[in-house]
Amino acid sequence: MTFNSDQLGMAIFLLVAALFNFAFVITSARRTLSSKTDANGGNVISVKYNMVTYAVLAMACFDIPWVWFCMIQCWNNTFQSNSFNQNTGNDSLGCKFMGWYSSFSLVSMMGSHCLVVNYLKNFHRLDASKDCTESKSSFAGLCSLILTVACLFASLPLIQGDGYKLTPGGFCYADFTNPVQSSIILITVLVLLTVAACLWFQIKRWSQYWYFIVIFFVTWLLWVPATSYGIATGTEIPSPYMIVGAIVGHGNAIINPLLYGVQLFRILDVSGRTDGSKSVGMLDEEDPKIEIGTNNNSQFLT
Repeated sequence: MTFNSDQLGMAIFLLVAALFNFAFVITSARRTLSSKTDANGGNVISVKYNMVTYAVLAMACFDIPWVWFCMIQCWNNTFQSNSFNQNTGNDSLGCKFMGWYSSFSLVSMMGSHCLVVNYLKNFHRLDASKDCTESKSSFAGLCSLILTVACLFASLPLIQGDGYKLTPGGFCYADFTNPVQSSIILITVLVLLTVAACLWFQIKRWSQYWYFIVIFFVTWLLWVPATSYGIATGTEIPSPYMIVGAIVGHGNAIINPLLYGVQLFRILDVSGRTDGSKSVGMLDEEDPKIEIGTNNNSQFLT
């Protein structure tokens, strides 16, 4: 057994992130089950609220690979120098594994954000007459689409033939010095950023959600300079840019439970009580006091 102190800091950071993600998954699952019971009554607000909880649960699950796989690998690297250690070379099992789930997570995490924002848009939509059963039937399809695209995107470096590359920061990603791979990453990121921007513009509640938007765009815009630099120069953007990007990306596993697991549902609970009949048409005149989020939905692992 060998001890590699270079990996210890990231291993500890990812352990904390993994614990946050675990809490996020459990809390989101509990909230989904609780809101599903409320939605069985057929009230429009309850159904729309329930769909948001499903989307947030999907986000929590899509965060798992980049957090848990990387955490396990970093702890392995701290004490072992085996083939699972990505630092043994580009062709090692560890580098291919890390490159694959890192690429997968880029699409899955950005895609799950768009998924949540899509159902937020439906929640705040003025016309409650839209078929909520259609939203339920499309949810599995959207999740499957994100999963399929993420798997294909992650496999492109293997399909293309050049594989993944070990960066100076000690982590494997797609090869940013490869114009083909960098171009695909750049196009994918810009498409997902555009989709997210279009969805947020439809919601328009800037005062409520501005920090959700800022954190998302600041996090994922980091990939644009990295890919653009690789396309223009054929070299990797100077250190420590990639390691900063890794920390910011993994930091989403700490931010998302607080932002989407707690704060989002505080906003929705208030929205459902104060402007339900106006903004989403969900309250009946005969029962104006009906509320959502009454099952500790805004609490984090209580």
